[in-house]
Amino acid sequence: MKQKSSRMELILITLVLIVSAACSVLKPAFNGETFEPLSAAPEINMTDHGGNPFQLSGLQGRIVLLFFGFTNCVDECPTTLAHIKLALGKLGDQAGEVQVVLISTDPIRDTPQALQDFLGKFDPSYLGITGMLDEMETIWQDYGVEVLDGGETHSSFVYVVDQQGSLRLKMDAEIDPEDMASDLKILLASE
Repeated sequence: MKQKSSRMELILITLVLIVSAACSVLKPAFNGETFEPLSAAPEINMTDHGGNPFQLSGLQGRIVLLFFGFTNCVDECPTTLAHIKLALGKLGDQAGEVQVVLISTDPIRDTPQALQDFLGKFDPSYLGITGMLDEMETIWQDYGVEVLDGGETHSSFVYVVDQQGSLRLKMDAEIDPEDMASDLKILLASE
């Protein structure tokens, strides 16, 4: 009887160790598409819509949501920015640890004033980036964003740069705000 008891204890201890090991390596599941392996987000050195120098790497320590769009968009771009606003609203005080950046796909019409007016409809803390066409084309290429028809047709993803400056997630522009908030909470908790 004593031998059976010892054997049962050994089996239980082994199971506890296996479950503990499994739990320590399991990572929370993201709703967005993860970039593997992680690498530094391509640098962006521009001027924001307020005329201030903008350097993506200068935002390390915060999560950055990069969205490529244009101010004259009447459908997908405003919807995506509204989803982002709803997702950030679910973060409470932690929303201040996230910076939203709109990268223009229409630098001809997206003047700094147009960006300020457009983004102000969602949140005045959102930043807009525009510049000369060749500068913008470099950024689009760095992020794999296809831009056609003078900027009106473009890839529609929200790119998530984590607190360490790594390109972490790519979310479909139509992602549910709950799912986006969930992913951001995971990243905020991992800081």
